[in-house]
Amino acid sequence: MDTLTETGPVKSADQIIETARLLAVKSGKKMVAVASAADTDVLDALASANADGILDATLFGDSDKIKIAAVEGDVDISNFTIEHEADVSMAACGAVKMAAEGKADVVMKGFVSTSALLKTVLSRQFDLRTENTLSHTAVLDIPGYHKLLQITDGGMVVKPNLDQKLQIMENAVLVARALGLDPVKVALSGAVDKVYDSIPATAMCKDFIYRAAELNLPDVLIQGPLTFDAATSSEIVALKGLDGPVAGDADIYLTDSIEECNIIAKALINFAETVFSGVIVGAKVPVSLVSRTDTVKNKKSSVSIACLIAEYYKRIDLSGGVR
Repeated sequence: MDTLTETGPVKSADQIIETARLLAVKSGKKMVAVASAADTDVLDALASANADGILDATLFGDSDKIKIAAVEGDVDISNFTIEHEADVSMAACGAVKMAAEGKADVVMKGFVSTSALLKTVLSRQFDLRTENTLSHTAVLDIPGYHKLLQITDGGMVVKPNLDQKLQIMENAVLVARALGLDPVKVALSGAVDKVYDSIPATAMCKDFIYRAAELNLPDVLIQGPLTFDAATSSEIVALKGLDGPVAGDADIYLTDSIEECNIIAKALINFAETVFSGVIVGAKVPVSLVSRTDTVKNKKSSVSIACLIAEYYKRIDLSGGVR
């Protein structure tokens, strides 16, 4: 398996940032195109990542508003290029066009709606689509868990069907590979830990595992249904008398709906001091996507993981084969 890391899998948000820094020393800084960049925390995260040598950035948006946001946050943006575009939609087009032309490695959301940005990313004029659906993965650094946990999809597909769910898993596995995981352990979410015909989501797990086997994904272990505690706690697994290759040690928790994913992720972020790194995968470039309420640390970690994924994209074709 091709890997970006030389010291084993990345296990924390701080390691995401440090791995991106070391990778930039070896392979060069990534270029980030920011859509509607007049957001103080986004600029702060970018300036911090730039100071670490991780990235350069081109800021699309109203130049006066961008400069005001930088002054208000006492952020030095002198190393960045500003491309003036007063219209928010056109600023998104500029950032996406830069990526489509191969001049940017990552697209980052600034002060623009998620729907407007992703509509632009998916526009056929930019040819950034792949065969997979776009999906959002939250890479969580949870105090008390022994490694990073991806939870998906909480940002794109409201209620995935079986085919979409398989593609969402493939996208999450790609992120896991970029983080140096081998094998990758995928837990399928459930309200219970067994298949019951009376609970449709658990019945889908059986079909999912059958279909996933046909994909022939190397070193990907799948188990489900598993409740969230059974997927992430070896103590709970022992108490329940469960076994299996993923129980208590999941790398990816694949949920059944956007609501389920959001509830779990935001509860951990708001009440357990979890560091969140959000990225959209499935296009030809990663999209760093964070909420306006996310901290500067979350935004820096998010753009750093997007840079890691961008480097990994260079080493694979997007159907999964290593070049």
